[in-house]
Amino acid sequence: MSQILDYRGNPVQSKFLSKELASTSLAGVRTVWDNSTANGLTPYRLAALLQGAAAGDANDFLTLAEEMEERDLHYRCEIGKRRLAVSSLPVTVEAVSDEAKDVSLADEVMLLTKKSGFRGLLKDLLDALGKGYSVAEIIWNRGTSWTPERYEWRDPRFFIFDRESRKQLRLIDSENMAEGIELAPYKFIVHLPHLKTGIPIRGGLARVAALSFLLKNYAVKDWMAFAEVFGMPLRLGKYQTGSLPADVDILKMAVANLGIDAAAVIPESMQIEFIEAGKSAGSGGSSLFLSLADWLDTQVSRGILGQSATTSGTPGKLGSDEAQAEVRADIRDDDATQLAETLNRDLVRPFIDLNFGPQENYPELILRAIENENLTIVTQALKELIPLGLKVEQSVIRDKFGFPEPANDAELLAPAKTPVVTAKNSVELQSDESSLFSLTKKMTEDHADELIIAAEALLGNVESLAQFRERLIDLYAATNPDKLAVTLARIEILSNLAGRLSVA
Repeated sequence: MSQILDYRGNPVQSKFLSKELASTSLAGVRTVWDNSTANGLTPYRLAALLQGAAAGDANDFLTLAEEMEERDLHYRCEIGKRRLAVSSLPVTVEAVSDEAKDVSLADEVMLLTKKSGFRGLLKDLLDALGKGYSVAEIIWNRGTSWTPERYEWRDPRFFIFDRESRKQLRLIDSENMAEGIELAPYKFIVHLPHLKTGIPIRGGLARVAALSFLLKNYAVKDWMAFAEVFGMPLRLGKYQTGSLPADVDILKMAVANLGIDAAAVIPESMQIEFIEAGKSAGSGGSSLFLSLADWLDTQVSRGILGQSATTSGTPGKLGSDEAQAEVRADIRDDDATQLAETLNRDLVRPFIDLNFGPQENYPELILRAIENENLTIVTQALKELIPLGLKVEQSVIRDKFGFPEPANDAELLAPAKTPVVTAKNSVELQSDESSLFSLTKKMTEDHADELIIAAEALLGNVESLAQFRERLIDLYAATNPDKLAVTLARIEILSNLAGRLSVA
């Protein structure tokens, strides 16, 4: 095992592969306990934690990113759409070549993606979209071969970036609490999506959505306070001139109790009037809070999905067949490509190296949407170009359609044998329907040629296009009806035969 090196050149040690190296504890440095950051969040505190994250202390920022998904339904919905757009894509594995060894390696990787826990792994790694990075630990099982027993998502607060480049993740450990320790080779899948040029922690979508989250909290709180007061009618107590202070106090208490108990007792000489809230001058205040909250949500949608039409667009503005996707296709494809690169580096290569030894080239895991219309074009192109000498690898075509490599003892589909049919005129025709269609076309063209020759002669004997049109109708009517009938009958028979052969 010491002969196997990871992509950084570090030797792989088998004694660590089956152990949990980043597990949590109640009292250790990777504790299960954490504090809230969103409670009492202010603009000053938000700026401080964002600056701290960029400087290397990302604990408060990562906590806020977690709480944003728990407290803001809109942010959670939008970030969830972007994750699902990638995690639900079909998984294919392309072999390096059609050689048996390369195809076998690709099949082994494909089986790996079919095992339980792989789709959950994709969702866990896509947590990096919000926070800037995500880490999953592979717990290997050593049986007849090295296979992942399970994938454990690890809290991003258990890791720290190196101080020099701020791009290399290290595991926080009691051995070195300040700078952490290097990640063990072939144990961790580290996804660092390139969402923004610069250090990864500044690229997380939670960073750009944090200010909208804070301002929306202010808007909603003020809106609720406004609704609490504005929703109740104004209670106006009136007392007569010369009323005793004790009587005025009774009136004040009665007005206050009406808001709580909806009942009060006052002297007959006093009165209480109710002024409906909806008729007061401030009736437009609620629209201000609603507009502000909606505008902030729109900005969050644009930042995460790349558009806001599917969340705040006007009905009817998007076509039913061409409506914008929940996530823009270019953003989805870029996320998928980067995630596939991470899996090829931190999962596919370790799996093959541990079981089959280091390879010069490795099969490639791909996350890509399959467009049905494109497959139709590919099929037609292959049908026309292969007879002309085009050489195409079978594995490439199988991967495009998502077909696995057939097993040695599998029952294979094969083209039907082409029988020979003898026609009434004793001419042997190959039963390929294309031949019948060609003959039908030839017969139609022969009859059309006669009409074309006659029409050309007619064109030289007329003085205007209007005269040509009138005489052309007469020309068609003068054609030999018996010959035309025979031609059409033969075409019908040949077409019927061709249709039967096409479904035989």
